[in-house]
Amino acid sequence: MAASRATVVQSLSIALIVFVMLTFVLAITTYLFFKQQVDEQAKADAAVAEATKSKGELNTALEEKKKLQEIIGLAEDKTAADVEADTTETFSSKFSDFQEDPKNYKNLSEWLKKAIEAKDKTLQEKDAEIAKEKAAAVAAAEEADKARKQLEEKVAEREKEAAGLKQSFDADRAKAEQRQQELVAAQKAALDRATKLEQINAEIAKGEAVLSSSRQTRFKGQPPEARVGLFFEELRDNEKVIQRQNTLLADLRAADKALQDTVLDAVPKNEREEGFDGRIVSINEADRTVLIDFRSTAAVRPGLLFAVYDPTDPQPELATKKGTVEVVGVESASVARARVLRDSVSNPILAGDAVATSLWKVSAPLEVVVVGFVQLDRDSQPDPDRLQELIEGIGGRVEQSIGPGTTMLVDAGEPKKIGRTGERLSGWRPADDSRRDKQLKEARRLGIRIISLDAFLQMQGLDRDALEANRLERPGDIRTPPARDDRVAF
Repeated sequence: MAASRATVVQSLSIALIVFVMLTFVLAITTYLFFKQQVDEQAKADAAVAEATKSKGELNTALEEKKKLQEIIGLAEDKTAADVEADTTETFSSKFSDFQEDPKNYKNLSEWLKKAIEAKDKTLQEKDAEIAKEKAAAVAAAEEADKARKQLEEKVAEREKEAAGLKQSFDADRAKAEQRQQELVAAQKAALDRATKLEQINAEIAKGEAVLSSSRQTRFKGQPPEARVGLFFEELRDNEKVIQRQNTLLADLRAADKALQDTVLDAVPKNEREEGFDGRIVSINEADRTVLIDFRSTAAVRPGLLFAVYDPTDPQPELATKKGTVEVVGVESASVARARVLRDSVSNPILAGDAVATSLWKVSAPLEVVVVGFVQLDRDSQPDPDRLQELIEGIGGRVEQSIGPGTTMLVDAGEPKKIGRTGERLSGWRPADDSRRDKQLKEARRLGIRIISLDAFLQMQGLDRDALEANRLERPGDIRTPPARDDRVAF
């Protein structure tokens, strides 16, 4: 049994050895086979790589040939002989001056470069000359432009001078034309004045018949102004006669109505109202107010004073007024309310009475010229400023000389003489006498109303007793109406 097992082990060992040897032989054989295959593959890869390289070089050569042909400008299908023939023909026909050897495109490019550089140099020189000429032309143009500007400035200056001369000439011509027109107008006015003066002189000559016999003798041979002076002398004499007759009639108290009208007409118009401004329509005795109907209350304002008159006399004397009323408010377009300042029990204010004042007109401002020695109180000093304040307080203004727009002239008269020597009060000069006479003559010439200072104060409802030394009652001040009595206070 043991022998059998040993035999089996020996057999297995031999079989294993044989197997190992056969495996080794197989491995060697396999290695040799694969090595031969690897070597063959390597050779094949090398041949492929060599063929690829050759092909790449060929392609590169073909590309370079193509580029060269494109650069040279030859067709792709031409051979080297064709290229050589074309090159020789091109050099001979187009570049006959090209004498470089060998004749190839490199040398041709160098030759062309030099030729181009030479041309560029020539062109640069030409450009420099052109630039120089251009700069000279620009400088000349600038100089010409400068000269042109200077010329334009001179032309503008000359035009400005010409415009100034023309303007001065036009102004002088306009002044001359205006002066000519003024002279023509002055000549025409002088002719008109001369014509009117002749007419006035003719009218003055007709007045000889109204003079007294003594003045008629003096009238002949006198200039027109002296003749007018004779008329005034005649009027003053007539005025004195009328005043004496009025005094006599007043004392007699027996004149009939016709005679009274004659005497009334002889009273100087300057001491009368020129007409009525409105009428009293109703009276309120409780508050002592009245309603006055005006044509228009457009210019009526509070503070205006109106004298009340009997309506039967259209031009009453200033001294015959029944009382004084002051406007306190405007009720409508034609009616105003006034309060009674002064009236009389014996001659009361009634509905239907007329109101008037020469200090107010609907369409004309109050312009007053004051002459003479203005004395409102009892001292010896003149009061022109206080009178001007009084006039301005009623909406008027004081002018220094008579004009067409003057409403009236207030003559305060000459100053009183004092002492045995008959000297006048201080503050009065000879020039004041001259001004008074001149303004009175001018007012008479223009027909301007002349009233005394007392009459002017009466128009405002004032008298000298109401004027104190330190205070002047002004229109618009709060007034306390006096108790009624049986007289009229002026």
